[in-house]
Amino acid sequence: MKDKRRKKLEALKSDFERSAQEQYFESFDRSKLRILSFTKTKEPPATIEILFIPGLLTIFPRWEKVVKELNKWYIVHYVESREKFSSILPKRATMRLEEIRKDLVFAIKNLGLQNKRYITISSSMGGAMILENLATGELTPLDNILISPGVEFPFPKWIRPLLHVLPPFVMTMIKPFIRWYLRTFTVDSKKEPEQAKQYIRAVNEAEMRKLRRWILKNANKYNGWHLLPKIHGKVVVIGASTDKTHKSDFTKRVAEALPNSRYIDLGTNKAAHDMPLVDLTKTVIEELESELEKK
Repeated sequence: MKDKRRKKLEALKSDFERSAQEQYFESFDRSKLRILSFTKTKEPPATIEILFIPGLLTIFPRWEKVVKELNKWYIVHYVESREKFSSILPKRATMRLEEIRKDLVFAIKNLGLQNKRYITISSSMGGAMILENLATGELTPLDNILISPGVEFPFPKWIRPLLHVLPPFVMTMIKPFIRWYLRTFTVDSKKEPEQAKQYIRAVNEAEMRKLRRWILKNANKYNGWHLLPKIHGKVVVIGASTDKTHKSDFTKRVAEALPNSRYIDLGTNKAAHDMPLVDLTKTVIEELESELEKK
């Protein structure tokens, strides 16, 4: 059944997604995670590369336009986190954010980025993984663009008790309810129709066994606020004031707690996943290149 599903998902890939160099790397607990490296730039590639870490359950089409545009100038490495369908996990693989943040350390080593100049772009849970690693000093990017970074993961209070008694196959059966919940309470379907469609597709493609474990380990339990004052590396925090999923006032608080950050409100979730983010990234990298030339 899983092989059939993989073939079905394979058929949904765009030509651009297929153009990536796909590889798997083994992480600290023998989990195997997928990286898509887009190296065929239209211009001679800049010396600064991009490490891209999406949010919880996010599927590649959600970020394809941004990655495709950035790939005109930069080499982009897109790392899929372990709750994604693409991951291959041993039975006892952890899902705790404080531990799975180490996946990025192994990704960096696999890509050889520890010896190169790079920045990170991350969203939501991906942002939490970046912040965890910046606090420990195990990642040293030149700059970090965090889109509505996750410092807490509030879920309905009833979700964890329910998942404790529901086996994974039942979660698959309640996917229609999850889609309804997202459309009704999480995403503004009228203002952000593309976001709503992508979230629903992500639920359709989700492997509920992995999602269940992630929620049980992190929902209403994870808290990363204590890490923020320890982080002195450059951080650009992106908010979207109309986004119901990631509240802008929460994102502002994250930016204020980081000693070396700047906050930019792109207005809508769509803008944070489209050309305004591309333009901002190019500006950040150009500023870095200018600083490096002066040294």
